[in-house]
Amino acid sequence: MKLKFLVFLISSYLIAFSINLIPSIKYPDSSLNVFNLLATALFLVAFLLAIKKGASSGRYHKSVKLLLLVGFSSGLVVYVFKLLEDSLMNYAFLDVIASIPYPFYLLFITPLFGMNYLVDISYETFSLLMSAVYVLIFISVISFKKADAQNV
Repeated sequence: MKLKFLVFLISSYLIAFSINLIPSIKYPDSSLNVFNLLATALFLVAFLLAIKKGASSGRYHKSVKLLLLVGFSSGLVVYVFKLLEDSLMNYAFLDVIASIPYPFYLLFITPLFGMNYLVDISYETFSLLMSAVYVLIFISVISFKKADAQNV
């Protein structure tokens, strides 16, 4: 993958992360706006371009698939832990394990939180929806790889 696509991907991730950080932490108390949506769209475009340009590299392909699987798992982890936290609220051990999904939420869901401007749902449901987005991108990675294999 060329250096300019990597720089574009990293900078778009940082832009999306920084713009969506406070709204994703304080949601629903803070409001989302079009800038959050645009930052998320920029990151998704950069991510898909980086996947498309780097699909021919075997090592890169494996690392992207692993990243997408971890993103998928993080959305599920956030959703399941929030369900457990809501249903078993009286148990003290849940206060300890309730902080486990937050690093996953910050790394994988926060840059995409601008899309919540369109759907306006709770953060745990949005995390589950983002798991579906990661699966769709994973399927596109596989299809890019198959298309490149057929062209060779």
